[in-house]
Amino acid sequence: MCRPGCDNRLVQYGPRFRLEVFRCPPVGRISKGWGIRSPELIPRGSFVCEYVGEYISDDEAESRGIRYDNQKMSRLMDVYGNGRDAVHMCIDATKFSNVGRFLNHSCEPNVFKQRVFCDHHVRLPRIAFFALVDIPPRVELCYDYGYVDVPGKTMPFTAVEGVLVGDEGGD
Repeated sequence: MCRPGCDNRLVQYGPRFRLEVFRCPPVGRISKGWGIRSPELIPRGSFVCEYVGEYISDDEAESRGIRYDNQKMSRLMDVYGNGRDAVHMCIDATKFSNVGRFLNHSCEPNVFKQRVFCDHHVRLPRIAFFALVDIPPRVELCYDYGYVDVPGKTMPFTAVEGVLVGDEGGD
């Protein structure tokens, strides 16, 4: 166990940079909806925010995922634990969440997703986002969703200026 002021407790102490949700400007006729940015410079390696929501089972995620796909929206994120008795669950940020749900995809991301194990809970990690590069003020924060094209399981997207934009518009 480390001391309460340990420098490695980035996620437990919350974001250190102001974040704002903003309406992303349309790219041509396509809108990707809402995004997040900071009015401050975010240095490379800094903790940005956590992805927060309801932890649900794989079976429940599959059921909700079908419903969300029909609505052309999804805020589900897989979570994998560590070890022999690790659990595989999903975070659903539909009913309650934080700013993390507004992170959009980019083929040229400036933040990355990382599993974080807090307070010795190795079976079920939290999902945190960190700056991949120095991020100037007022630049949208994006990460690579890492989607693989699975027929019937992926939504149609269009790449516009390195950013994936849903055909039906954003969030």
